[in-house]
Parts: sequence; structure tokens; C-alpha cells
Amino acid sequence: MSDLPAIKALYTDGACSGNPGPGGWGAVAYFEDGRRHELGGRDSRTTNNRMEMQAAISILELLQAQRYGTSVTLHTDSEYVKKGITQWISGWKRKGWKNAAGKPVLNKDLWQQLDAVTQSLRQQEVDITWKYVRGHTGNEGNERCDEIARAFSHQRPISLQTVDFSAPRSPKSVSKSSGSMPSESSKNNGDSPNPKSSAPA
Repeated sequence: MSDLPAIKALYTDGACSGNPGPGGWGAVAYFEDGRRHELGGRDSRTTNNRMEMQAAISILELLQAQRYGTSVTLHTDSEYVKKGITQWISGWKRKGWKNAAGKPVLNKDLWQQLDAVTQSLRQQEVDITWKYVRGHTGNEGNERCDEIARAFSHQRPISLQTVDFSAPRSPKSVSKSSGSMPSESSKNNGDSPNPKSSAPA
């Protein structure tokens, strides 16, 4: 049985300065009970597409780890991610991870991770609906993910709202991170942006 409350929607986003350059990603799970769980991370040298993919991988790995078992909708402002996982990936796999031009698929490592987690979730009876949302148009979930991604990309302090999934399902299990500076090549699993920070109170 999953420790996650029912999910209303998932949102993901990535950001990169320079492309390639320092980048960050953000992801938010919105729950039906009004709570939300936020994730973020960064890479010192990456691309925007890779950060978009990492955001999706990370939020889906949360569902996998918590044994979630209900279908979800994941919102992304990346056509690359949406079309890649819903349209292109089957052809890439048939061709030995080559694209239509016969060249190696870019970001193969992350596509394989994303494919693996979606396949695993399917076995948990989680069907994922991938929904494109236009970025920077005032969508609350997209804007929040963008804020998280940019903060991690630029190593700016940011507080993340998290849920303690081992605690009773009540508003008391909501916590916020300390707002510490995101560390180099960090991946925040919902505890805090900086591994040296104390756990959320």
C-alpha cells in the first residue's frame, strides 16, 4: 500500500543558463488533500532538455519508491519530453537507440531511465497521461517548478514544501526546507536543498 495521498497533478520543469551550462530542475506533486511535495536539483554543466527530463524522472521515481498505484497526469512545458516518451521512444528502441537519421539518440541515458521508471509504474497499475502546458503563462504548477529550477540552476536559496510520507496524513505532516543554498550537482529528495542543512522541522 502506498504512503502517498491521492495525487491531483504532477508538474515538472527544467532550466539552464548557457545551454550547455549550469542547470536546475523542479518538480511538484499536488495532492487532493491540498498538500504538495516539491523536489529540485542541479547539474554544473548540462542542457535544458536534460533538466526537463531529470525533473520528470525524479517525480516519477518518488511514485515508484512510495508504491503509488493510481493513474496520474504529468504536466510539462517540454514538447521534447512529451513527444519523446509518448511518440518517439518506441521507434528509437526498435532501431537500437538510433533516430530517424540513423544517428545515436541524444540523452540516451536519461531516456532509458525515464522509460524504465514508466514501465515500472505501469506494473504498479499507474498509467501516466503526459500533458503539455505552455510555459510562463501564469500556470501555478508550471511557474512554481520554473522558480525551483532557476533557483537550483543559479544556486540561490529556496524553501521547498515537503510532505513526510511516514507521518499520519494530516496538515501537520507538511514541512518546509530551511531555504539553504542548493549545492553543486545536488539532487534534493525533499529533505533540503543542501545535504549539510538540517532536516525540515
